[in-house]
Amino acid sequence: MIDETSSAPADTPSATTEPAPPAADTARRWFEIAFDSGYLVTIWTLVIAMTRGRGRVRESDRRTAGLLRRAFLMLAIGDTAHVGFRVLALTRGDDKATVTWLGKRTSLLGIGEMMSSITMTFFYVLTLDAWRARFGKAWTRFTKLLLGAGAVRVVALAAPQNEWDQPTPPQKWSVYRNVPLLVLGLGQAFLIKRDARRTGDRTLARVGDAMLASFTFYTPVVLFARRVPAIGALMIPKTIAYVAMAIQVYRGFYRPAPADHDKQHRD
Repeated sequence: MIDETSSAPADTPSATTEPAPPAADTARRWFEIAFDSGYLVTIWTLVIAMTRGRGRVRESDRRTAGLLRRAFLMLAIGDTAHVGFRVLALTRGDDKATVTWLGKRTSLLGIGEMMSSITMTFFYVLTLDAWRARFGKAWTRFTKLLLGAGAVRVVALAAPQNEWDQPTPPQKWSVYRNVPLLVLGLGQAFLIKRDARRTGDRTLARVGDAMLASFTFYTPVVLFARRVPAIGALMIPKTIAYVAMAIQVYRGFYRPAPADHDKQHRD
């Protein structure tokens, strides 16, 4: 349950003497709450729509579509914890989103980020397998290297130095655990775009473009957001890039227009 011990009663000196937050900070906080909540509703709506539309997927595309649907399901589950706990923290105050576990106060923000980091790794493993299914590829040294990067990331996520019980894990370990993700994600984005271009697959080409865009926005956040907090705003277009990927998958596999689907489908 949520730890209530840090909430000051309304009639205490700390509550009455604490200055009100500036209007700009209040506006930013409520914008983030609205954006995060809208994202969660959108990504879950798309996942549910994919699930309900499984019967409309062409038989030859079922394995690819199924892998991509599971990938976005993993994304939605992890972000429900990460983004959901963030919304809770913003509505209650950043220092109040905590739980007490085994007698120790633990930040929900850190736990949410840990869960999202794990599911994001599986998201990219599943999308890599979807690329193989779509284009009939075998595992090569390069793709095995990408899988190895995913395994290294999982090991890095398990390291106690991440301090997941804290609201802001150490910057150094944030970089360590994200380098393998960059290798995995950028490597498969290259593969997706290469083969989509060769075969005229517009759906996967757009997925590859959005994947590259997400890393373009995310990398500066990992490297510099602690020193320049304004850079954290790049998480907005990064999040939109994931929604764009989900929309392309839904439109290309689960509710395709017959003419477009036939044109972009591989022989």
